[in-house]
Amino acid sequence: MEETFNIQAIILNRHAFRENDSRVLAYSLEHGKMFLVARGTGSIKSKMAGHIEPFCLSDLMIVRGRRYNYIGGAKSTNCFFGLKSDLEKLEVAGRSFAILNKIIKEHEVDHALFFLINDFLETLSNINKNIDFNLFLHAFILKLVCRLGYSPELYSCVVCRKDINPNGNYFDFKKGGLVCKKCDKNKSLTICEDSIKLLRFIIKQDFKNISKLHINKKVSSETIKSIIVFYNYNFK
Repeated sequence: MEETFNIQAIILNRHAFRENDSRVLAYSLEHGKMFLVARGTGSIKSKMAGHIEPFCLSDLMIVRGRRYNYIGGAKSTNCFFGLKSDLEKLEVAGRSFAILNKIIKEHEVDHALFFLINDFLETLSNINKNIDFNLFLHAFILKLVCRLGYSPELYSCVVCRKDINPNGNYFDFKKGGLVCKKCDKNKSLTICEDSIKLLRFIIKQDFKNISKLHINKKVSSETIKSIIVFYNYNFK
């Protein structure tokens, strides 16, 4: 008899596979990242196809196979329609999922990460256009890397361990956090007090609160640059 099991999963990607099937990349609550095959979903008559579209939260029934695990049944529970009807939001979601797929390994279960992804999609679907989408994307990247254990030190100097004082601080991505003016010897990235506060806020708050921020372009650009450099050092 075929072994089956049920999962709750966020569909990250889907593409054509073999003659009339699909290969689906999903992040599940129960099993982490999974590659699955959905038979017959290349046909326009497929009833399952609409339930395994990218950026859907779906309940899946999985049939365990020798070479692949197959999707035997699917029912979407949230399609995040506010996201799919907006090209700018779709771009943000697509870029975030590309990074997620790159740095997350298969079958590593992390319930908190599942809910982080779901919260990100839910907020992105519901927010209006009057936000900095680039900052919102990089907020996701920062929260993702923190969840994976790469949280930067933003309260104490990573060299002398003294509390960070306002102004005159640097972000040393090699050392993993802030360095005070006295300890910086590596010509690290300068970072203003407002950018430090923004990084701290992003790490502590949920996406709904992050989406309400109105940040000036200088602080936003500096914060995004710090996140990019930190991410690239740890994952490129």
